[in-house]
Amino acid sequence: MAGRCEAWGSASAGGASGSAFSAALQFFAATQCLLGESWPPHSNVPNGSSYDVIVVGGGSAGAVLAARLSELSRVSVLLIEAGGDPPHDSIVPGFKDVLKASQYDWNFTTVNDEFSSQALQGGSQGQPRGKMLGGSGSLNDMVYARGFPADYDEWGDSIGEEWTWDKVLPYFKKTEHLTDERIVDDLKLAEYHGFGGEMEVSGKNESTHTTDRLIEAFQELGFHLVKDMTNPHNIGVGRFSHNIKDGQRQSSLTALLNKAGNRKNLFVLKESQVVKVLLENNTAIGVQVVIENEVYYYYANKEVILSSGAFNSPKLMMLSGIGPKKHLEELGIEVIRDLAVGENLHDHVMVLTYLAADNGTCFSDEQSKYLDAIKYLYDRSGSFARTTDVGVYISLSSSQQPNVPDFAIYPTCSPIGRNFYTGCLNVLRFKKEICEKLHAENMERELITLAVVNLKPKSRGQVRLKSTDYLDPPLIHTGTFSDPRDLEGYPEAMEVAWALVNTSYFQSKNARVIDLDIEECGALEGDSKAKCIARCSAMSAWHSVGTCALGSVLDAQLRVHGVRGLRVADASVMPSIIRGNSNAPVVMIAERAADFIKQTLRAN
Repeated sequence: MAGRCEAWGSASAGGASGSAFSAALQFFAATQCLLGESWPPHSNVPNGSSYDVIVVGGGSAGAVLAARLSELSRVSVLLIEAGGDPPHDSIVPGFKDVLKASQYDWNFTTVNDEFSSQALQGGSQGQPRGKMLGGSGSLNDMVYARGFPADYDEWGDSIGEEWTWDKVLPYFKKTEHLTDERIVDDLKLAEYHGFGGEMEVSGKNESTHTTDRLIEAFQELGFHLVKDMTNPHNIGVGRFSHNIKDGQRQSSLTALLNKAGNRKNLFVLKESQVVKVLLENNTAIGVQVVIENEVYYYYANKEVILSSGAFNSPKLMMLSGIGPKKHLEELGIEVIRDLAVGENLHDHVMVLTYLAADNGTCFSDEQSKYLDAIKYLYDRSGSFARTTDVGVYISLSSSQQPNVPDFAIYPTCSPIGRNFYTGCLNVLRFKKEICEKLHAENMERELITLAVVNLKPKSRGQVRLKSTDYLDPPLIHTGTFSDPRDLEGYPEAMEVAWALVNTSYFQSKNARVIDLDIEECGALEGDSKAKCIARCSAMSAWHSVGTCALGSVLDAQLRVHGVRGLRVADASVMPSIIRGNSNAPVVMIAERAADFIKQTLRAN
């Protein structure tokens, strides 16, 4: 137990934990030992050994797969993760941003297309992805969202009925244990939820001053209050449910894999990078792995499953000879199977706009931070037990489906003097002059950040190999706004965000919209300026999908076309993005994959 406490705070020197109040938090944690998780132990497995199933990637999907497949006591499962254990900072919801741009992040960036995102450093978007057990589920915002029935029925139209809303809903319910006080007693809402799963979906009737003011302001703008933001039939403004249990982050790692970690048929390799899938006669027979610069080979008697995410899964497929023939031949890679791997990349496109307001909406001082730290350690309550709360779903005036959102707005509040500059520069990747402007505003006034997000972009990009060196990150061509229709809705959605300054409360705080002074947009007005701001400041909402898509790359049971014994199960399999945060759908995909694989194993 003491060892776990000593590990506390190891990743945080440059983030939230670097301040004085977090030093106090570390001290209390070490002395009281109130924070900790028992991660699955690292397995010492011999080179050349064989397992029934090999799972590549221990993130949100891989953790589910390893836990579920190891339920079959006669099936041996090897889980291989490129990172190690998460630091204990990851457990605290209030530290959700600490691990981005750290050693626990793959720190991917995108290729400059000389068109979009030119207000960002080098025209390049940041793409935080967790490099640790739990993957991005260990550094995300813990928001529980599913998307809408229209998203999955769209999948069903192209793939088959296996992936329609009616077929996926039971798999959301399977993992879910709903405790959200706003939903559990409402029979109409509760019927869409599960109550016996491993991952808690929580929420409280109590709210905060910040949350109440934001919700009231959006209600004044005409949005009705929604009790359950996952409800498939109603949209508006509301507070999200979260994967938080007893004030701590709950992920597929903490809820499933940790509890399976000591099974005798489950083996976990950490800090071990898979560099190639071994293929023989169009069959996956194992993987090549690098551990501390040494090469190892592990063999799969039944299947290899890639769960390495929207960037690393296609990278690994292409390094193994599965991908676009022309691209592989250009790199001198033997083509095993010509498939559209790496194509169809897309993401929710996020445009950040800012309001400056007088003090009082999210007021915080050093004393309150100290008290909140002590409160968190005492009963795991207070601000450190919470994360992003409010969301607004918008159906545009031109929409044919009024209860299906086209855009979302995610508001957050930064107290005066929060040191906004560091995160602005390193995580958001805005140009220095923009970060300096926002920092100067934040030294005098509170900042209301309004993330305006296109939930259903039509533009598509691609992932390509930079070289045949596994250490080189993939080339990420976002294709942002390559389809001009994706820009059309931004003026209306951004006007909604900016209209917040005209509401009663924010007028009382003398709120105003901050002009980021983007050079390319200075001479423009009206819709043209709004589109220019959106195009130049566009960034990823960190929900990239589609690069090993169902249909073009995989069949309906997630098997790679033309390659036996190889499946993919992660965000890369989504043929089109869902309208909402992607973690819960990734867990659902992994649950489906586990059942498909179990059926195959039992049949054999």
